[in-house]
Amino acid sequence: MGGRTKTKSTGVRASATPILAGVLLLAAWGLAGCGSGQKTSPAVLTINSEPPGAQIQIGGETVGTTPYTYRSEAEGDTYVILRMAGYKRANQRVSLKRGVEQQVTVEMVPERGYLTVESDPSGADVYLNGVEHLGTTPFVNKPVVIGEYTYELRMENYETLEKSIGIQDENYYRKNHALIPLDARINCTTSPSNAVISVNGERQEVTSPAQIVLPPGTYTITAYVKGYITAKQSLELGPNETQPLHLALKEGYVPPGMVLIPAGEFIMGVDNESPDESPQQKVSIDAYYIDENEVTNEAYKKIFTSHTFKPGEEQFPVLGVSWEEANEYARKIGKRLPTESEWEKAARGSDARLYPWGIDFDSTLCNIKGAGRSHAEKIGQHRAGASPYGCMDMAGNAYEWTSSIYDRYKGNTKINTEYGNIYRVLRGGSFLTPSFDARCSARHFAKPDTAEPDFGFRCAMDIVQGPGPR
Repeated sequence: MGGRTKTKSTGVRASATPILAGVLLLAAWGLAGCGSGQKTSPAVLTINSEPPGAQIQIGGETVGTTPYTYRSEAEGDTYVILRMAGYKRANQRVSLKRGVEQQVTVEMVPERGYLTVESDPSGADVYLNGVEHLGTTPFVNKPVVIGEYTYELRMENYETLEKSIGIQDENYYRKNHALIPLDARINCTTSPSNAVISVNGERQEVTSPAQIVLPPGTYTITAYVKGYITAKQSLELGPNETQPLHLALKEGYVPPGMVLIPAGEFIMGVDNESPDESPQQKVSIDAYYIDENEVTNEAYKKIFTSHTFKPGEEQFPVLGVSWEEANEYARKIGKRLPTESEWEKAARGSDARLYPWGIDFDSTLCNIKGAGRSHAEKIGQHRAGASPYGCMDMAGNAYEWTSSIYDRYKGNTKINTEYGNIYRVLRGGSFLTPSFDARCSARHFAKPDTAEPDFGFRCAMDIVQGPGPR
């Protein structure tokens, strides 16, 4: 009986042990599974931006500003949107994973406009808000962060120019500025001193010696002392430049508005151009006076009261004048028309130059066809184009009658049926002629009763003996 119990007991113990072990194992597995679910960490995303302070939006919801750490129980791709005033919107796709920490840094791109700045003259330095150097003019489409600014143009010898501008995103701005030059100065002395000084014909309130302050440009400075011949000189002043000028006056007399052309030889004509200008030769003539400027509408009307002209053109050259009318005007005021040789010497000087100002043509120094103008203009506008003796507009503006008959020069053997007593010579070209006709040696001719719309004149006079009235 005891053996069965043992056996039974043994049998019972043998069958219960595996079952308990299985229950214990399942319990362990279950506990392990429950513990794992509770300890799984969320996805972690740290979001930075350069510069910081950008607003963050994820899934349509604003979550904070950079730098910011975002946590999510969700997994998968999502978009991070960053917004910041003055910067373009930024998008960043991120794949979130639970238990994984990530970090992104987004470079914010500023919103910009584009600025083009030009200046006259060029070469000015441009500064934004007085500090940031944008470049040197001209520059094109310089990117500038949006906002309100001041910018300055700085250039030596010119006034600093300051302007305001508002820059908006993707807009283009073009600015062109004329810089204002600093005034120039002439330190003017004369002998004798205490001369009355005029600048471009306008009398100054000071007498020599004097410092005269003027904007940059070309000027004719004249000095007058009673009993002396007026002295004059043209000069060009640059921005902020100081130039010395000494004018020595000689005793004598020159009629008002005229210049003295001294006696002596000069080179007249030219070879290898128009046949009627050759041969080039030395010509000697006596001293004489010639008008500094072409006769104006205002002056002509004082003699011929029926003459009419447009308002504002009082100081324009009189035009549409025949040789007969020009000759009669000169006679009535006690003058005469210059001879062809007198005209050429007054225009050319004694060095055989091609144009009153020198050898090379310059359209800025005269009023001719193709120089940007198509009409006559006020006398004396091109002071840098004055002749060696100070005569103005001897190239262009108005053709000028001379007293001479159109004929061949001494030594010219070429046949021209127009030579003779029919035509009179005009010189200097006009606003209707090309540069070839504005040469000092160029000859034009017409019948004495012809009055073309660009025909004008200036007068000459024989030397007055002894000191004249002043």
